[in-house]
Amino acid sequence: MTMMTPHHAFVKTVAAALRQRCGVEAGSSLLLAVSGGADSVALLCALAAVAPGRRWGLRLNVGHVRHHLRDDAGGEEDAAFVEQLAQRLGLAFVSADLDGAAIRAASNLEAAARRARYEALATMAQAVDSQWIVTAHHGDDQLETMLMRLLRGSALRGMGGMAWRRRLVGKGRGDGAAESAEGAGQAAGESVVLIRPMLDVDRRAVEAYLRDIGQPWREDHTNQDVTRLRARLRAQVLPVLRD
Repeated sequence: MTMMTPHHAFVKTVAAALRQRCGVEAGSSLLLAVSGGADSVALLCALAAVAPGRRWGLRLNVGHVRHHLRDDAGGEEDAAFVEQLAQRLGLAFVSADLDGAAIRAASNLEAAARRARYEALATMAQAVDSQWIVTAHHGDDQLETMLMRLLRGSALRGMGGMAWRRRLVGKGRGDGAAESAEGAGQAAGESVVLIRPMLDVDRRAVEAYLRDIGQPWREDHTNQDVTRLRARLRAQVLPVLRD
């Protein structure tokens, strides 16, 4: 990986959104949700480039969640990749393991996984004394989410898409509507705020940035499973809309 610069256009866009859209102030402690995929790796590298600056002075923590929904080898390799990247950047690393069997038994696997993931991230944020949980949702994710809600007959409120910031609600609330209420949080930690500073960039910008700095990432092959609505929209609908 080449030396990261805070002057890259991608980094400047994310940093501006972090302050102006998400409301993060200098000196804050952030927990970055990093899976090892391109999106979250780009988020990590971008914020690592600006965090030490005088205008920021951020304390970054890297959080990784193992869902145990696919082969253990792939999950362990993802975790090792993220931990090694965090160590190379000199950042604290924390992780959590979810109950994959319980998630698979749920009627809506994706919603159950999302709730469990946010609960785990909120718990990790408390452990490292971070008020902010930062995810790498970007503009393409936003479009996919709005299309999914449209197809499912969402009310007008739901068509607003994902928010730049949202306070996580208490455990067990928002069941069945995790996408709009962020579905989870923790039993005692209502002060944790979920933020998405990458909503102004798209996947192409993410990959271009990583290529520019020579940073590899991990591929999650479940993203290619077009039996899942989001993956099908990504593979078959978004290219048509772009054209």
